[in-house]
Amino acid sequence: MSPRARRGLLAALAVGLAAWPWVAPRYFVFLASLVFVNVVVALGLNLLSGYTNQLSFGHAGFLAIGAYTAALVAIYAPRVPVVVTLLAAGVVTALVGLAFGVPCLRLGGLYLTMATLAFGFVIVEAILSLDALTHGADGLRVPAVRLGAFGTFGDTGRYYLTAVTATLMVAAAVNLVRTRTGRAFLAIRESEIAAQASGVPVAAYKTIAFGLSAFYTGVAGGLFAFVVGFLSPDAFDVFLSVDFVVMIILGGLGSVPGSVVGAVIVTVLHDSLAAFQNYRPLIFGVILIACMRFMPGGIAAATRRMSMRLVVSLVLALVTLAAALPAGAEQGVTDTEIVIGCSNSFSGPLAYTGEQATRYGVDLYLKVVNDAGGVNGRKVRSVYYDDAYKPQEAVANTRKLLEQDRIFAVIAPQGTPPVMATLEYLDENRVPLLFPFQGSPVIRGRKYVFSGMTLYDRQSKMMIDYLVGHRKFKTFGVLYQDDDYGKAFLTAYEKDLARHNLKLAAAEAVKRGVTDVSAQIAKLRAAAPQVTFLVLTPGPGAQALKERQKTGWTDTVMVSSGPLTDEKYLGLAGDAAEGVEGLSLWPDPLISDLPGVKAYRAAMQKYFDKNEPNRYSLSGYFAAMLFVEGVKRAGRTLTRETLIGALENVRNFDSGILPPLSIGPDHETQKQGFWVRVEQGRFKPLTDWLKSD
Repeated sequence: MSPRARRGLLAALAVGLAAWPWVAPRYFVFLASLVFVNVVVALGLNLLSGYTNQLSFGHAGFLAIGAYTAALVAIYAPRVPVVVTLLAAGVVTALVGLAFGVPCLRLGGLYLTMATLAFGFVIVEAILSLDALTHGADGLRVPAVRLGAFGTFGDTGRYYLTAVTATLMVAAAVNLVRTRTGRAFLAIRESEIAAQASGVPVAAYKTIAFGLSAFYTGVAGGLFAFVVGFLSPDAFDVFLSVDFVVMIILGGLGSVPGSVVGAVIVTVLHDSLAAFQNYRPLIFGVILIACMRFMPGGIAAATRRMSMRLVVSLVLALVTLAAALPAGAEQGVTDTEIVIGCSNSFSGPLAYTGEQATRYGVDLYLKVVNDAGGVNGRKVRSVYYDDAYKPQEAVANTRKLLEQDRIFAVIAPQGTPPVMATLEYLDENRVPLLFPFQGSPVIRGRKYVFSGMTLYDRQSKMMIDYLVGHRKFKTFGVLYQDDDYGKAFLTAYEKDLARHNLKLAAAEAVKRGVTDVSAQIAKLRAAAPQVTFLVLTPGPGAQALKERQKTGWTDTVMVSSGPLTDEKYLGLAGDAAEGVEGLSLWPDPLISDLPGVKAYRAAMQKYFDKNEPNRYSLSGYFAAMLFVEGVKRAGRTLTRETLIGALENVRNFDSGILPPLSIGPDHETQKQGFWVRVEQGRFKPLTDWLKSD
């Protein structure tokens, strides 16, 4: 191809990319921005692994450093230009890369890989430990990127920012590999001994490669922070580093075009697997092995003769297809269908809860309704994606639901950290967030949010009033998860104990994902509280009960809090859960004679006869019931505003599951619970319904 023809095709490619945000649906603009971020990461990793043969599984750590650096600059120095912020993210990350690269000079092969793997874990732990700066496991909300007097960037602005940055980084990498430094990198890759014998200072160039790779990844981290808008240490795990390695191996080691191709394919594939997070490591592992076995040079080598004209044609075809996609009227509502959905945990620590609440709860009631003809002539369809209890995955999934699947409302998402991460985005877009399975009081009174359970401060009030007023306990301790979920309960306990002129005798935190709680149990036992609250997810909760049993600590009443109060999860501790008490929000799904619970059991038997009724699916069933009631009241002309108005006017609604409920301006759907104790693996009620008013 002549140089003139090549320039013409490149110009056509540039026009196609420039037109993308104006013709593509909003979600695909967001996805394209993520592609550009990953292109920069892949370039940086390829400079290290593809050109100097230093394989790294720690680049998620470098990405985290760049992301948090950019976020902190944006928070504490908002007037700093975005270009300077990105440079700062790159420079800080490069300095860390150089500091890490020097001691790793004597390492190679498996030993270097293990060192980089450990580096990634260290960075995540550092983020969790520096919670005064990074907000730890709660996550850090990133301000919208600004460009001087032009105000904040929207999706289009962020797209162009990432596109221009990625283009500059690609151009820099192309020129770099043609320089003396690039030739030195290639010499080191082929043979360190031969390179040394040829006069190449191997140690110096390997250190430079670490620094350059870290700089690229740090800049990508800054872009990532601005594109996603929320940072959490969960997002920067080892699987993200594996994704980056898959990108460069799939695209082609030692190839700049290969870095681009690999980043595009893996990013789009990752997005396509949003509903199947459990299988993502398996699928990517298979891709990695297949590439190494059948295509060791990657796609770049296999398609080296591919015409540039074909590449440009594909891009232009995508632009044309995006422009042809139709726009809807009221999003998620047609004459025959209503589309709802959520991001939830279908893998990770709350996988059981997420699946039960949605597929065996919400969908169970929707099957009943749809088989009866639907609501006001419309059937209801649900769409779910897996966030594995990771806030940043929840943000990306929620954007996908709204901008690609065009759902009408979000229903029954799970977990305080993921729900809190999506709250501002949903508010900005005026999308109803209906009945989330979490109890943070932050959602109280928000126009587009209706609670899905008794909020934590109300639960705390009922628990403290019962234990102090009726049981006469005086000393309390708490073992809590160190995030929004745990801290919401901790704050409420302290406030409610103060009403009785009491204080917590001890409070021990557990980092999210940690299962060894032996040290915390020992400290709590030393404080000798009469009551110990457990505010944990199931794994650490079960370990705490087993540790308590192992050490013979019997002179405290263990009280489970929030979603942990369920036989299924407490049952993970076996007989160590016997005698545990707590506040239950739902009647017994197996034996209750309430008419609504009987109808729930009959539906479960009809549609999912192999699934045992449980409180989590009952909560999702109730959420769908309340949604359908709101839709009925809104009438045939259904909009988000009419749904909000209909739900706000619910008075004395008798579900047959909970006491009759009325929804007021605070948008709370539940304000009660009853006290239970585990006896022979089941909850035994000790009180009637307690009220928090």
